[in-house]
Amino acid sequence: MHGDIAQNQREVTMKRFKEGKFRVLVATDVASRGLDIPNVEVVIQLEPPKETETYIHRSGRTARAGASGTCITFYTGKTKMLVEQIESQAGIKLQRIGVPQPEDVIKASAMDICKNLEEVHDDVLPLFVETAQALIEQKGGDSVMALCTALAYISGHYKAALNARSLITGQERMVTVKLESTGGGRLSVSNVYSILRKFWPPALCDSVRTMRGMRSNAGAVFDLYEDQYARFMDNWAHL
Repeated sequence: MHGDIAQNQREVTMKRFKEGKFRVLVATDVASRGLDIPNVEVVIQLEPPKETETYIHRSGRTARAGASGTCITFYTGKTKMLVEQIESQAGIKLQRIGVPQPEDVIKASAMDICKNLEEVHDDVLPLFVETAQALIEQKGGDSVMALCTALAYISGHYKAALNARSLITGQERMVTVKLESTGGGRLSVSNVYSILRKFWPPALCDSVRTMRGMRSNAGAVFDLYEDQYARFMDNWAHL
């Protein structure tokens, strides 16, 4: 929904969204204020706005009338300052989370499957008893593993092992590592590089990518290629 859509069409769209006929509404700021839409659980902002007031109006579409809700805002290194500006001007603290890992996506889809299974009527269940028993036998009598197998197949994630993904950039086949001072001391990015060069082989140090300092100045996070991670941790275990 955006400003170039005719008013009557906007009203029809809003009516269907309120009635639950549309589960998702994609909109510009035309839907960020002046609309009372109950039962909106999540608001996703594709980028932080330049004005704090706009952020408040957008996020205010959820948690109406005292209810709870969630607002997710995507940002990049270039727009990070806008997020910090919103926090400062609005007097709030936003929770930072990394790029979802494949495991997170699969677990979320599995929960969606569970919700959809509530629609299955008990009258049809007897038709699947024989198949269910065969599947349990196939898994050595382990009913939990049989159910996991069925859910994996339904979700579409069943053919291959999942690739690791960077928590910093989202790049596949990368593992994000945090090196942190546990004694309350300061540990800058340059300090972390020095530690790596001192205690790890040069080839491993050269494979480090995308290092970022922690806000607490107590360490840094960085990426390693997936096939280098085991070597890195093996060396760590022997320090």
